[in-house]
Amino acid sequence: MKIVRRQRFFFNLGALGGAVLLIVAAVAFGPGAVKGVGLGIGIVSCSLSLLFVAWLVHQRHLIGYFEFQILGRGLGLWSVLAGVMASVAIWQIVGVAVFTPHVSRWLTLANGLLIAALACAGLIAHEICTERVVHVVEVVERPKA
Repeated sequence: MKIVRRQRFFFNLGALGGAVLLIVAAVAFGPGAVKGVGLGIGIVSCSLSLLFVAWLVHQRHLIGYFEFQILGRGLGLWSVLAGVMASVAIWQIVGVAVFTPHVSRWLTLANGLLIAALACAGLIAHEICTERVVHVVEVVERPKA
């Protein structure tokens, strides 16, 4: 289960890195460059977020797994965070492709800040998660030889 926790950590850390790239691009580069950087990061982050959600579907949930109950269904915190990040990445792709360069620059900045906030929330949730694997030790007597 340690591998699962590590992948969650690196997913959130990578999302934070992508958010920082979006923020820096929106502030430091010209409008034309922001369009290219925003499109590339949007496509990569959308693909990785959807891949992470698909991977999470097939994982076993242990005691202490963060879960929301909505309409009688349980939604895992990690699936919700990755799904929202994928939605923001899709909006990044659409915003860069549809709007003028000056408008897409501000949308890129807003999307970068939103993804950074989601990634920080994911990192904090990762640290306070109590999900653990419980090992049971059974003591038995051996028959005397």
